[in-house]
Amino acid sequence: MDPTGQIDSRSLPRVAEGAEFVPLEDLGGTPHVVVDGVPLPGTVLSLSHRPGGGTPAGLRADTSALIVDRYLDAGAAGEAVGAVTNDHYDEDGLFGIWMLLEQPPRGSPARDLAIAASEAGDFSTWTDPWAPRVAIAAMAMAERATTPFPEVGRALARAGGRDPAGLLYRAILPRTGGLLADPERYRFLWRDEWERVEADIALLDSGGATLEDEPAADLTIVRTPRPLHPMAVHPRTPRTRVLTVTPDGTLVLAHRYETWIEYVSRDLPPRVDLTPLAEDLQRRETRPGRWLFEGVQVIMPRLYLAAGARDAPGPAPSSIPAERLVADLIAFLEAA
Repeated sequence: MDPTGQIDSRSLPRVAEGAEFVPLEDLGGTPHVVVDGVPLPGTVLSLSHRPGGGTPAGLRADTSALIVDRYLDAGAAGEAVGAVTNDHYDEDGLFGIWMLLEQPPRGSPARDLAIAASEAGDFSTWTDPWAPRVAIAAMAMAERATTPFPEVGRALARAGGRDPAGLLYRAILPRTGGLLADPERYRFLWRDEWERVEADIALLDSGGATLEDEPAADLTIVRTPRPLHPMAVHPRTPRTRVLTVTPDGTLVLAHRYETWIEYVSRDLPPRVDLTPLAEDLQRRETRPGRWLFEGVQVIMPRLYLAAGARDAPGPAPSSIPAERLVADLIAFLEAA
């Protein structure tokens, strides 16, 4: 898609030289661009793949960072805007905001890695192995237990019950260019999780875990001795429903994030409310627990037998065979 062919650059607000990130709680209605969020009072431009994000049609893309990439190529020449914001902290938001403020040239390694890391963070899909490592590091930077930055620890301590996103961006954005330029320097942040990803990739490569696609249900069945990291699974299948089956009989059907946002690069089947299927499974279940579907509005909803701790019941082994659940799911979707 060529955004310049669909948008009048003269009417597209431009990010002013010297623009800054402003936490949404400090905006006070100031005109701003929102990245990876939803429009707020004072929003003059939204660059977001979120539902209801309001991104101009000619700029829409799968990730917000890729939307920013298209915006940078569109030659915006409208009214200058000096504030950029977001309402939550994540990889796509971080790298999209960094690109918008820094405006690295097209084809630069940092810009390409920022786009790839946003995809790895949001969708767990990647081809460049540095992309998932950078995405993992970006999230570890914002965690109290792993951040190397005292400012982040102080921001989290000051947040109290408030969302610390704005404070996190202010602390981490100045370090983002360094992460993109030299991810190896931040090995201590991504090493442990990346080793898990590599171990899960090796398990799939060896046949110790397998993937089986059911195109009619947009489903992949993962048979595995242990739950696998999505970064090991998602690059191997385009299916947006992932059923993980472990030897103890635990069955967890998860919907991928792509089905929640405004995904544009290919058509995806709509989410279907699986509550009636959960109720039917409950009637046939002979083990303790309650079949639960978390709801189509949840970002990555799951269907599973919930049991265990009352305040946070986790997936539990079911008496229903995986093949039966797959057949029931296919039939349910065909009838929906």
